Amino acid sequence: MKRLSVLHQFLDTVNEYNLLRKNYRILVGISGGADSVCLLDLLNIVTPRFNLELWAIHINHQLRPEAQRDETFVRKLVGSWGIPLKVVKVNTLAFGRRHKIGIEEAARQLRYYYYQRIAKKLKCDAVALGHTADDNLETVIYHLVRGSGRRGLGGIPFIRNIFIRPLLKITRRAVRDYLTARSIEWIEDESNQDTKFIRNLIRLQVVPVLEKINPSVRENVLRSCELLRTEDSFLDSLAERALKKIYLLSSRNQPTIDINRFNRYNLVLKRRIIKLLIPEIDANGVERVLDLISRKCAGSHHLKMGTVIRINENLMEIVNICRRSTGAD
Repeated sequence: MKRLSVLHQFLDTVNEYNLLRKNYRILVGISGGADSVCLLDLLNIVTPRFNLELWAIHINHQLRPEAQRDETFVRKLVGSWGIPLKVVKVNTLAFGRRHKIGIEEAARQLRYYYYQRIAKKLKCDAVALGHTADDNLETVIYHLVRGSGRRGLGGIPFIRNIFIRPLLKITRRAVRDYLTARSIEWIEDESNQDTKFIRNLIRLQVVPVLEKINPSVRENVLRSCELLRTEDSFLDSLAERALKKIYLLSSRNQPTIDINRFNRYNLVLKRRIIKLLIPEIDANGVERVLDLISRKCAGSHHLKMGTVIRINENLMEIVNICRRSTGAD
């Protein structure tokens, strides 16, 4: 990483990846933690340069006794900067139980759902999130031990759809030093020390060992992620071209593929075609679909995430993708 001030690193990333444009309306996710507070402060600083219109959003997951304290802190801080704030309260535990997923995953899904929903409502051009170089390193390790493919090992992208992450080249330590120098307060989430959560275990016990092996581990992983994402993008473009050649619409106007044509492609493109068709499923779901197709298992098959596929002779039809209730108050 370049040895620049946090502000200059921020601007360097913004310019390199074209994350901000003149007159953008930006929705900024803020938890009250150091990373999101730093992000909102930096965007506030550069607002005159880009003529930005900032909105902030805070998701109260109602998971900890301190959740209301965090919300109150965010309301006060954002209000002192004169930035309009949207607060959404969600029942994360109920959502996780209903969909049989862990608390971390439930919270993540709810955050992204409401980020997109509120951004659309406010007609925002982008949603800015405070992921740092440390978050990227932890994410890559997490995906590595789970056996993820190239996409998972590509880490956190600087930009994907409407989401931008201008702090990805900045370390968590640099963020805290920056806020301290500017006398800006933030909240420490006590649950971040609880190693029963996988990401906390990685951050507290795995990353320090990697730092001993190579202090530049964050920079090196970022570089590797960039290479993997570039190759991933190329393979996706091939898969998109292949999908166009096998894509049909059923009599019920549902997405359908020609299985015989699908089977002419190699396994790499097959996996990507399935992921393009059914982005909600994970790697295990992709492998199950491939197995069902290879054996031409006739009938309806229920996958995770509410997806149903129907195989009939030489066609695979995606019958429906059920909408999830979100657990909002």
